[in-house]
Amino acid sequence: MRTFAWAAAAVAVALTTGCKDRHRDDTGERVEAAGDSAGAAVREGATDVGNTVDTAADKVGDAARSITGNWSYERRDEFRQEVRTRLDALDRKLADARKSVNKDASETYAKGVAAARETRTVVGRDLERLGKATETSWDELRDDLQASLDSLDRQIRALQPDAKPMGGAGPS
Repeated sequence: MRTFAWAAAAVAVALTTGCKDRHRDDTGERVEAAGDSAGAAVREGATDVGNTVDTAADKVGDAARSITGNWSYERRDEFRQEVRTRLDALDRKLADARKSVNKDASETYAKGVAAARETRTVVGRDLERLGKATETSWDELRDDLQASLDSLDRQIRALQPDAKPMGGAGPS
């Protein structure tokens, strides 16, 4: 009977140990399969995000081209008038910003106003050049003016008091 008990105990230990190894192997295989599946899902998701970003960028580029493309050489007078209207509004904001430059203004703010004034000079030159544009030079001059006008707009927005909490120079 004692031999039988030892044999039964040995069989139980062998079965228990064998089952644990099998469990470990099964668990390891399941973890590996889950890792492979998750990796594939991440790669697929990254591809989807990349495709979405590419599509959005294409749409933005198309929209930008259609906006500047609407201002053909034939519509140059309308474009110049719209630029003047926008520039008048920016000039008023720049004048307000210049009023805030005094001995109490931060150095960053004063430098920001000075940079905006320099950009305003560039916009004025670009607008003047646009008046002399030919049909062949129109697109380049129009795009240069639009870029310098957009730059001036960004600089002036950064100088606004409500821009300061967001990292702008804003008056102190």
